[in-house]
Amino acid sequence: MDWNNILSYAVKKVEKSNKLKDFPHITENGKWITTKDGYWTGGFFVGLLLHSYKIMDDERYKEEAYNWLKKLESRKNDRTFDLGFLFYPSFVLGYEITNDDYLRSTALEAAGILLTLFNEKAGFVYNKVLIKGKKAGRTIIDVMMNLPLLWWAYEETGDERYYNVATMHSKRTIDDFIRNDYSTVHVIDFDLENGEIIRKTTGQGYNNASCWSRGHAWAIYGFILAYKTSKEKIFLKMAENLAEYFIKKLPDDYVPYWDFDDPKKEVKDSSAAAIACSGLLELSKLSENVRFEESATKILESLCDNYLSDEDGILKRGCFHKPEGIGVSESLIWGDFYFLDALTKIKGEVK
Repeated sequence: MDWNNILSYAVKKVEKSNKLKDFPHITENGKWITTKDGYWTGGFFVGLLLHSYKIMDDERYKEEAYNWLKKLESRKNDRTFDLGFLFYPSFVLGYEITNDDYLRSTALEAAGILLTLFNEKAGFVYNKVLIKGKKAGRTIIDVMMNLPLLWWAYEETGDERYYNVATMHSKRTIDDFIRNDYSTVHVIDFDLENGEIIRKTTGQGYNNASCWSRGHAWAIYGFILAYKTSKEKIFLKMAENLAEYFIKKLPDDYVPYWDFDDPKKEVKDSSAAAIACSGLLELSKLSENVRFEESATKILESLCDNYLSDEDGILKRGCFHKPEGIGVSESLIWGDFYFLDALTKIKGEVK
């Protein structure tokens, strides 16, 4: 595989997307649909520009990244568990590359808000929802990949509040989101007063008992990063078991269907593949199981051979929300980010 050629192709796509006035989110008929405030996905586009700067060593990409960072900064006070998606691949990644204290301090402000979204009775970071007219807490498997903002904040400050909340949420995820066969639940709603679980359900999966592939990919990567900071073996073992489940469910081309349990097996999700691939490359450095690196390489090769887009995004055939028919077989900005993230790892650009 000519990784340099693929990297060049990806960076050119990022440069094209940078001409937009607002944050690219998902495509519709191959053309970007944008959001003014970045929705939950704006951080990934900033991350694409930062990766492009790292790859190309061209100040233009850094300057453009800062323009978008300033647009995203106002979201730091949002009371949503998506703060990790918004600020980790943008402000945290930017700080790691530039050592700019403005990026560090802004990311820490966002981490401080995320910290306040922890319900001690339930043990989860959550958003508020209404269920039959009553306020309840909702947490989702995706939160495992929002927690890296808290893990990073702990490493930066030594403040154990960040560590404790991230650890408690991760352990409760093991207890209540991970099934006996290592498939994953998507959504848990709970009582805000006593923390008791009201229901386990799905928002974007095939049904309440199925395993939504992108959520599973978030969990794999989230537990890897939980282990890297905490060094708790239970998190590494969980990442390995979740990864084994994911790999066993992959079809011949190593790119999963949107839900592992959809009997039709028609709609793929290239973004789930990209997330898992980047995570598996991290896991291969921590685990003795050689399958993880082998599988990551096969996933990445398949994405390069079969899933590169001729239209606005980098990867085609992503699936945002199959039940509602939104972003099905389209490009997704987070899929593009984790694809480039994986490429930089396999090329050794990011240590």
